[in-house]
Amino acid sequence: MRVHIISDVFPPEPVTAAGTARDIAEELSSRGHDVSVFAPFPNRPMGKLMEGYKRSWKKIEYRNGYRVIYSWHTLSKNSTLLSRTIENITFGITSTIQLMREPLPDVVYMNTWPIFAQWLNTFTLAWRKVPVICVVHDLYPETYAGTGRMSKDKRLFRIVRAIDASVYHHCALVTTLNPVQEKVVLSTRNVSKNKLLVFNDWVDATRFPQNTSKNGEFRKKHGFAANLFLAMYVGSLTRMAGLELYVNAAERLRHRQDILILLVGDGAMREKVEGLIKEKGLKNIQIIYPLKPEMVPEVQAASDTLMLSLLPEVGDDTTPSKLVYYMFSTRPVIASVKKNGPPAQIINEAACGHVIPQGSYQDLADKLEEFADHPTHLSELGENARRYAEEHFLKENVLPRICNVIENVSIRKFSYVVDPE
Repeated sequence: MRVHIISDVFPPEPVTAAGTARDIAEELSSRGHDVSVFAPFPNRPMGKLMEGYKRSWKKIEYRNGYRVIYSWHTLSKNSTLLSRTIENITFGITSTIQLMREPLPDVVYMNTWPIFAQWLNTFTLAWRKVPVICVVHDLYPETYAGTGRMSKDKRLFRIVRAIDASVYHHCALVTTLNPVQEKVVLSTRNVSKNKLLVFNDWVDATRFPQNTSKNGEFRKKHGFAANLFLAMYVGSLTRMAGLELYVNAAERLRHRQDILILLVGDGAMREKVEGLIKEKGLKNIQIIYPLKPEMVPEVQAASDTLMLSLLPEVGDDTTPSKLVYYMFSTRPVIASVKKNGPPAQIINEAACGHVIPQGSYQDLADKLEEFADHPTHLSELGENARRYAEEHFLKENVLPRICNVIENVSIRKFSYVVDPE
C-alpha cells in the first residue's frame, strides 16, 4: 500500500504533532507500506530555518524506511495573521504540486494547516479519487475569532467556515481529538456522524520514567535549590497561551522568595514576555530556552507543578498536547482554561490538579501559594495524572488503532465503516 502523509510540522521540529506524524510514518513503514511524508522545511517554533537546512523547491530525506519530501514555502517569523496565512497558502500550493508529481497513493493522512493548505490538498486528491483522512486539531475560523483576529459576525467568518466544511465533506474520514470537538464539527459543518472518529493524541511513556526525582540534572544545571518551589510552563511561547498571566501572577508573588515561575521554551512571544519581566523588575519569573524535544521529560520532572493556559475562546474544543505530556510527568497541573472545555474535563476526571478562571492571575498566585505551603498532597495528584494518561493517551494503545484505520480507509476507499478495532 502506498501512503502519503501531509504534515505541517515534522521532526526535527520540537512540536508534539511532529512526533505524531513521525510515529505514524514509522509504524506504517514497519508494516511494509510505502510511506512518503510531505512537510514544510523545519522552522518551528521561531519561524527560522533550523540548522542544517536551506530552502529549495524540493528536498528529499530518507529516514527509517520512509521518505520526507520538503516543499518550498514562506516563513512566519513574527507569527502574524498575514505571515501565517501566506505560509499556509505557499505550502498548500507547493505540497499540492509535489503530490501531483508522485505516483497515485492508496490513501492520504492529512494533518496540515486548515483552510488554504487543506483545501488545496483535499480538492486535488479528491479530483484524483484518492481517499483522504483529515485530522482536526484546531477548528478554524473559530480559533481566529477566539484570538480577536476575526469577528464571528462578519461575512468572512462564514466564508472561511464554509470552506472548512467543504474540506471535511470531500474527505473519506475526519478525526477529532475529543467528543467536544466532534460535537462542534457535527453541529457546524453538517458532517455525517459515520464519517467522524475521535482519536486522542498519544505519548511514548518510555520517555517519561516514573518516580523521577525533581532534584535531577536540570535543577543542578540552573542552580535551583531542592527546596525551591518550581511552577513551570513548558512548550512554545505563543500568543494563544496568554503568557501575561504568569508575569502578572509573579508580580503578586514578589514576597515569596521560595516560589519561582519558570517558562521553558521559545516562540514568537518570548521577547515580549522578557520585556514585561524586565519592565516590572521581577526576579521570581524566568524564561529558559531553547527547549529540545528530548529534554522535555527531564525539564518537567524538575517541577513541583506544571501550568497550562489558553486565552478565553481559544482552543475551547481542543485537547492541548501539552496537557498530555504534563500528565505523563507525574506532576499536578494548574490550568487556566475554559471551565467546561476538554482540558478542564480531563483534569477533573483524573483528579490531577486544579482549573482556575481564564486569565485570573490572582487565582493562579493563590493556588501556587497553596501548593507551596501544603505540598503533601501533590504527589497524589501527580500519580492520578499518570494513571489517567496511561489509560487514555498511551502510544501503544492509540497508534496501532489509527494505523489500522488508515489501512481500512485504503481498502474500502470512500465507503469507510467506523470500526477501528
